[in-house]
Amino acid sequence: MTGTPADLLDEMTRLRARTRADRHAYVPPLLLFGVLVLLAPLWSDGGPPRFGVAGVWFGSPLQLYWLVAVVGGFLATAGWYLLRGTRSGVRTPIRPYLAIGLVGVVAISFGFPVVESFAYRVERSPYAQPSFTIPVAGAALLALGGVLALRSRLGSRGARGAATAAAMVFGLVALAMLDLRFAPVRPYAPLVTIALGLIGLAWLERSKVLGVISGCFAAAALLANLYNMQHVFFHLGVFARYEGEATMAFTNTLVPGLVLLAGGGVAWCLERRARA
Repeated sequence: MTGTPADLLDEMTRLRARTRADRHAYVPPLLLFGVLVLLAPLWSDGGPPRFGVAGVWFGSPLQLYWLVAVVGGFLATAGWYLLRGTRSGVRTPIRPYLAIGLVGVVAISFGFPVVESFAYRVERSPYAQPSFTIPVAGAALLALGGVLALRSRLGSRGARGAATAAAMVFGLVALAMLDLRFAPVRPYAPLVTIALGLIGLAWLERSKVLGVISGCFAAAALLANLYNMQHVFFHLGVFARYEGEATMAFTNTLVPGLVLLAGGGVAWCLERRARA
């Protein structure tokens, strides 16, 4: 005997929720990036850069750590999604996510060392002032959104590839403006790269939960670049006003890292409930 229409509708709703839960695989990446962010202060008190090219110095411990963390985190996420998709039979496309990671790696590999090597000149340059960086970054983000919206309507593979390349250029321009504005003072631009990757992943997953978590992390990442959180800990009586680079890095990465860990825990509970 078949069930009533209401029973069939409830069963379809449960199956749909279980399918979405099986497709979603973002809990491990959230936890991984949360741990990587919290470990960053361990490399903030290292020695000088290892080598220089044309006056640009590369290879400080923090630069190398962020490079390894972003590259390793994005590749580990991609590998996890491929493995999870093979097991479940439902795979989320990850090429756009890897494109965001590539742009972020280029920005960290080149923009970060350039800005740090010429920090004094950059701070005095009119191109590092908010009157320049904010409008250019805003225009680049608008252009990025327009290209991504247009890409979904393109039919040929060549046109989609050109749109993807243009989107990566606009994304690199936006991250370059962030480097120009903030890197001489606080080297936390890689947090924004991670945030953009998670926002892109939320869009690919069509996940409101990941979207909320990514938005909260993006806000925390911007806060780390805009404001020195050590002042908050100083007024709370936890640290002195300045206790070295490691302490400053710890206070500025603590909130973003905890947001990811807490978000991963909440997402895990919600997915477990959906599969029940």
